[in-house]
Amino acid sequence: MSDSTISFSKDVASTIGLSEAVLLEVLKKSGLEGTNLKELQDFLSFWTEEEVLAHLTSLLNKGLIIENKNGTLSSFSVKEIQGNGRKESSMENSWQPEKELLDQIHEYGIPEEFTYSQVDDFKHLNQEKEEKNKSWGIKFLRFVIKQWRQKEATENQNKKRKPIETNWKPEDEARDILVRSGVDNSFIDKEVPEFVLYWSERKEESDIWNSKFISHIRRQWGRLQGVNEKDDVPSKIDSKWLPNEDFYDVLTLTDIPKDFADSAIAEFILYWKETGQSHNSWNSKFLQHVKFQWQKYNQNQNAQGQNLMEKRIESSWNISEPVRNEKKNQKVSEQTKLNLKKLKEKHQI
Repeated sequence: MSDSTISFSKDVASTIGLSEAVLLEVLKKSGLEGTNLKELQDFLSFWTEEEVLAHLTSLLNKGLIIENKNGTLSSFSVKEIQGNGRKESSMENSWQPEKELLDQIHEYGIPEEFTYSQVDDFKHLNQEKEEKNKSWGIKFLRFVIKQWRQKEATENQNKKRKPIETNWKPEDEARDILVRSGVDNSFIDKEVPEFVLYWSERKEESDIWNSKFISHIRRQWGRLQGVNEKDDVPSKIDSKWLPNEDFYDVLTLTDIPKDFADSAIAEFILYWKETGQSHNSWNSKFLQHVKFQWQKYNQNQNAQGQNLMEKRIESSWNISEPVRNEKKNQKVSEQTKLNLKKLKEKHQI
């Protein structure tokens, strides 16, 4: 260090503060360690005496320097924990942070339990590197502060993560990005319910639902454009119209069987011939039709399955009327019917 330059550690500055790092380095290497406040301020002329005193107080509070009484004036020295006068040594298995080091770490608001949880990782890391250091204490201080800040950042990030809400809608900014890239507003609206349902069933949490939605829409829109005919002029549907190969490529990305889609062609053609309307892409129109019919088909299947189950349950409890002229001992007693009725009411069948 010369009279015109002061060098200091970037890691120390990020740990204890820029001004404190400069002052600490001055005390250690300028030959001013042990001098009084007035001489120290003369050397650090870019600070006022009040500023020097404030930075000294900060270092004192952090436990990095000590104050030596000398008559009416005070002098300041770097504490041994900074490695002043120590020789470099390897990390030992028995190393543990000293009490004054723990006190310094506690001043940063770091719980003692967390500090102790980092000791083994710290020792293992430095033993693997086979490094030597004058002060493992200050190195451990930086290590713990860094780990604590990473932990806080992760926790803050996790607090923002949440499951997608059933009434979720993309923000205006996300919608604007998609519209500017050529996606139709109507297509965006149609895709929202499917997007919400998909992520609701996966029960995932995220803080970037809008970004996920943009990526999803761009993929879906790109696939849809793949089934569009190249003709920009709207036309009426032909009686012999058939979906092209691009349509079936997109269909393979869904759970809809090819046979089901093919079975819907005749009805699709008949409907649009009767309406007499023209469209640019009958493939994309047919894809929407098939998806709608497939959803409707599954709903009907579920409803029929439920009705069939109810009928089977009812029939299993059914008591047939006795055949006329049968023997009396073949008739079901009124008491049995009453018991069965009570059981059905009890189990709500």
